[in-house]
Amino acid sequence: MQNEKTTFIQQRKQMRIFGKNDEGVFTMRMITTITDIIVKKYIKAGYISPDNFEDTKQTIIEKYITKRERIESLYDHRAKPETYVSSVLYKMMLEILRAETSKEKRFGEYETAVLKQGQGHQTTPEEKLIIENEKKYLEKVIASFGSEAPKVRLFCKMFFRIKPTQDDLEKYLKRKADDQTAQLTLIEGNELDKEIFDKLCQICNTAENKTNKPDAVRMYVGKTNSRIISRLNLNRQTNYNEESLALLFDMLYTDEYT
Repeated sequence: MQNEKTTFIQQRKQMRIFGKNDEGVFTMRMITTITDIIVKKYIKAGYISPDNFEDTKQTIIEKYITKRERIESLYDHRAKPETYVSSVLYKMMLEILRAETSKEKRFGEYETAVLKQGQGHQTTPEEKLIIENEKKYLEKVIASFGSEAPKVRLFCKMFFRIKPTQDDLEKYLKRKADDQTAQLTLIEGNELDKEIFDKLCQICNTAENKTNKPDAVRMYVGKTNSRIISRLNLNRQTNYNEESLALLFDMLYTDEYT
């Protein structure tokens, strides 16, 4: 009965914030339906306890409401509304998972060590050694892309909200970067994926003299992340996914963990 009352209060709160006139492209019904699907998927995968379903769902919806104006202003109608908002809500789900420090994870010792340090937990000397080895292995994996490595490093850094260095940019451009292009690599950390892909598209077209669209960059980044994860896990007792890969990138390329 208490849970039903809590859910009712949450729904009333959402209706007050969205307003009675919920006739826009991104309706409250759409947001809650997609959020339901996403949270249930992560519960089924074992990342979230079924007991935390309502709390997790509410947290995502509140995050959406906080950024609603900005999110909806960036919708360009090229993708279906459901596809666009699903991408945004999935990203919010990952942000919540990264922020939680008390959840249990179904990872091996490699990913467990990475996640523990990334979430601020105390790590043992053995786990610290594992982390250093995994960072070195990630460097080798990126280097394995050969002439494509500078592009892979730059694009992945920006996708994971890590500010690239001037050297990162100029190795990809194969020349000195002008101020306008360098400005595109500035990362605040709260950008939406669409904003990152727009920036990367401009950099890519400058570097490769092309006329790519941001959607082509989005597909490239997705495929590249999958390729990196596949190479990290190849013939090893690891099970990296995008979340643990993001933390490993943070540890390798930011001063926070050094």
